[in-house]
Amino acid sequence: MNVFLGLLFSTLFIFWTILTIFEVAIIHSMKVSTFKYIKLLKFLEIFYVISKVTSINFYLHIGPKVFSYLIYLLSIMIYFGILIYDFWKKKITKKDFIIYFIYFFIDVVLVYLSLIMTFLFFGSGSYV
Repeated sequence: MNVFLGLLFSTLFIFWTILTIFEVAIIHSMKVSTFKYIKLLKFLEIFYVISKVTSINFYLHIGPKVFSYLIYLLSIMIYFGILIYDFWKKKITKKDFIIYFIYFFIDVVLVYLSLIMTFLFFGSGSYV
C-alpha cells in the first residue's frame, strides 16, 4: 500500500510539474512584464497542497475542513492583495492584470479538481 501511495503521489507531482511548465510557457508567450505572480501563486499552491495532503490542520476549536478552507481563503487574499496593490501602484499594466487574474482562476480550478479526484479516489469523503 505504501508503494502504491508513493507511486501515486510521484505521478501527481510529475503531472503537476508538467502542467506548471505548460502554464509558464503559455504565460511567457503572452509577453507579460514579470513572473513574480506566477512564483507567488505556485508557492501558495505548494503550501496549500502540502498542508492538505499531509493533513496539517491546527484545529483551534474548529474542524479540519473549515481550517483548510481558511488557509485556502488566506492564500487567495494574499495573491489578490498583492496583485491589486501592484496594479494600483502602476507596477503592472491592465493587460498583465487580466492575464494573471484569469491564470489564477484556471490554476485554482485545476488544483481543486485534482485534490477532489485524489481524495475521492481514496474514499476519504466528499470535498466538494
